[in-house]
Amino acid sequence: MERVKKIFSGLVLYEIFLILLMVFSNYVLTLDKNIFLFINKISNPFLDLFFISITFIGSTIFWILLIIIFWFEKKREISVRLIFSLIMDSVLLVFLKWSFVRPRPSDRFSDIEVLSSDIGSSFPSGHSERVFSGAVILGHFHKKLRYLFFLLAFLVSFSRIYIGVHYPLDSLIGALNGIIVGYLALLLPTKKIQKKLEKFWKSSK
Repeated sequence: MERVKKIFSGLVLYEIFLILLMVFSNYVLTLDKNIFLFINKISNPFLDLFFISITFIGSTIFWILLIIIFWFEKKREISVRLIFSLIMDSVLLVFLKWSFVRPRPSDRFSDIEVLSSDIGSSFPSGHSERVFSGAVILGHFHKKLRYLFFLLAFLVSFSRIYIGVHYPLDSLIGALNGIIVGYLALLLPTKKIQKKLEKFWKSSK
């Protein structure tokens, strides 16, 4: 538990760093916008279809479905730890998106290619956060596939920039948040909660 407290403290300091970064670093934000505009110009029909398809992996719906699948496949520990990470991701995202009301690229640039639409603050990327926390957890239980999970996570994060709904900094910070949340979800004691959920599941049949 002491280790978990240290990670929580580190997470708080990390979020304070993000606040200072976003508020005071005009150079970083200018570079961020320029990189976004460069990536947005890279476009062809195949990449359009590929990134529009793969971005779904970072959605809340995808991870809820995955949690259900693991539960029915009797991989209950994976399912429960993914539930924890999804909850923590959601809380962290709400806090940051309300703290930084950053307009979406489509709200600032009228001449960019936008392949999808999204609502709310641009910072940070929720898709990136969810997919990287998921990659950490799945990689822990399936070590031979962990590089594949992280490759998919990177592609999903990049897709958010490519399709025009996030800046690179949004995806980068979302990814870092996801990695932290993923490792935190692996450290949390979940056996008691897992047993209670399994008991509730059996009694509801």
